[in-house]
Amino acid sequence: MTLDNKVIRIGEQTKLRIFFEYQNPDEDALIGWPQFDQYLTKKKEIEIIEKTVDYESLKDSLTQTYLREQQLTITGFKPGKYIIPAQKIELNDAVYQTNETEILVNTVEVDTSKGIVDIKPKYEVEYTFGERATDWFKDYWIWLAVSAVLLALFLLFRIWKNRKVEEPEKEIPKIPAHLTAMTVLNELLRNERWKEENKKEYYSKLTDTVRLYLEERFNIFAMEQTTREIIVDLKTSDISEEDKIYLSKILGQADMVKFAKFSPNDEDGQISLNQSIEFVERTKKVEDQNQPKKTSE
Repeated sequence: MTLDNKVIRIGEQTKLRIFFEYQNPDEDALIGWPQFDQYLTKKKEIEIIEKTVDYESLKDSLTQTYLREQQLTITGFKPGKYIIPAQKIELNDAVYQTNETEILVNTVEVDTSKGIVDIKPKYEVEYTFGERATDWFKDYWIWLAVSAVLLALFLLFRIWKNRKVEEPEKEIPKIPAHLTAMTVLNELLRNERWKEENKKEYYSKLTDTVRLYLEERFNIFAMEQTTREIIVDLKTSDISEEDKIYLSKILGQADMVKFAKFSPNDEDGQISLNQSIEFVERTKKVEDQNQPKKTSE
């Protein structure tokens, strides 16, 4: 964990960089990254202004060594020296800690040699018609609002009274999650989308489809979660450990393409698509296929 500037003035911003290097030869590592709220210190002296998404990059392909990194833009509004505590990072069942680091927030010196200056005298300003209209609106806006509400209620009553009674729409049966996912995945397969130059767009389409399937099939917020959060939420679901590892590899490679600028070859892209199709087929709801069809009277 490093700071771009360890000494700042009140309100000045600096970058805090958190990084973690690890080996993942089997591509099945689960990383528990630290989560941050608005402040870095317990007494809220150091504030987080902005934070990037934590992302991975391949540092050494021979040893399968990866580097995960996140940058925080921080500042402080109270002078003093503060310790930014060490952060815990989980790797599978192991827990690691970063180093702690210090930051000094200096105050801004005031030039007292000039003495106290008198308050400036009052002066007249022009009171224009627009300003008068604004002030009048501030004084009588409540009556205008009441009139507008009464008029709106009257119009709504007339619309409701003259409305046409429509027959209730027939409920459209929901398409099973696996059928929706397979439609998109088969389209990617049929058009051989993994051969396109824009790998990021292809992997985004692939993983969005898998995430939407997980959201509809297992009732989790997969579209807004990280890969690790998805795996954790699937602990109580009817899915095997083998399929969880399978899923982690699919989403993990896509994260590297989208966030770490990793560029896989066409073969890897086709393998990810085939694995996604196999995953959906193995985890789909069997009862979705056996729903009785409604017969028209």
